[in-house]
Amino acid sequence: MRWPKAWTDPAALALLEGTAIGTLLIDNSDEFESVRARAGQEGFAVVHPDAPPDGVTIVRGAWPGVKRPHGGADAEAGPTGVPWVDSNGWRVRLAKAMHAGTAVWIEAAPPADDFLRPGAYLMAAADAAAYGGRWIVSLGDALAADLLAGKPPAAAAWKAIADAAAFFARHAPWDAYEPVANVALISDFAGKNEFFSQELLNLLARAGLHTAVWPKDRAGEVRGVRAVIYPDAQPPSPELLRKLTAFAAGGGLVIGRAGLLPAAKGIALVKMGDPYEVAQDAALRISHRYDLVRCWNAGAFGSYVAKSPDGGRAVAHLLFYADRGPNEASVRIAGRYREVQACEVTGPVRAEVLRQADAIEVHLPQVSQYVALELIV
Repeated sequence: MRWPKAWTDPAALALLEGTAIGTLLIDNSDEFESVRARAGQEGFAVVHPDAPPDGVTIVRGAWPGVKRPHGGADAEAGPTGVPWVDSNGWRVRLAKAMHAGTAVWIEAAPPADDFLRPGAYLMAAADAAAYGGRWIVSLGDALAADLLAGKPPAAAAWKAIADAAAFFARHAPWDAYEPVANVALISDFAGKNEFFSQELLNLLARAGLHTAVWPKDRAGEVRGVRAVIYPDAQPPSPELLRKLTAFAAGGGLVIGRAGLLPAAKGIALVKMGDPYEVAQDAALRISHRYDLVRCWNAGAFGSYVAKSPDGGRAVAHLLFYADRGPNEASVRIAGRYREVQACEVTGPVRAEVLRQADAIEVHLPQVSQYVALELIV
């Protein structure tokens, strides 16, 4: 948690009693000396905001949710009219891939016009934790002041934060689960390729594709996905080219930049101009018949599926980015699963489960903005 600048009295630490928050990011200024001392005595780890603990990567993110113009009430939308959603999931996935073995903390402060919607804080926490990261709890000035004053709306927002922190602390083993994907993005994600590859990763998620992130200098044999995208401006190494052509020859789809890959069966050569167009084209080429997750009556929606290292369990994270969760949404998860348990951060959800030959369909009641489906293979 980033310590609010107005909380100079150590008594504010009482608000954290019983929560799963264990590390405080506190400035080194003299006004917080007593807070730092008390926090250390009470067992909190205290670090400077610019000096994270060893084994932690801090990534600057965006406040998650349906994007709205500054000062406006209507949502922004893309060329198709779908509401534009800001999510940090792709940032978490990328950071975990580029910095293997480290924890990823997302730095995303609430908007200046924060109006204390508890669901917004739930989404901030869930949007990072569902993908294996953690949101650095950041309170707007108004919320921080109202919490100290004991105002009920602030207390509700704080409860949403505490519930989410406790839930994901209890389910920490999920962080080690391996992503289930139908497409892989292979890039160095840096230098001249940084913007295009990272924006493409973002937009592939918005197109509904579940994408594995493979740094090209560490890419193993290409398998386990239906398609691979190689967007970089430089030719692949001879070894990577061998892997890509073998994957295509074996029935997979390789999407690459025209002029850098050979014209062969299974290799689609495209112009890497607009990452939005490349993402939409990839979704059409792969075909929605192979979607890992489909959701109806959900509004602005995102999902992430991961499987335990032994393959016996999986979890499907469902994120609903509107101001509140949907009423009676339905979700289809590809795969054969024997048992399904739905839960929110506050407890189990009674859901109707229909089993199909190669998938399950879950009919949800009114739910919050985050639901986890625990799946047993």
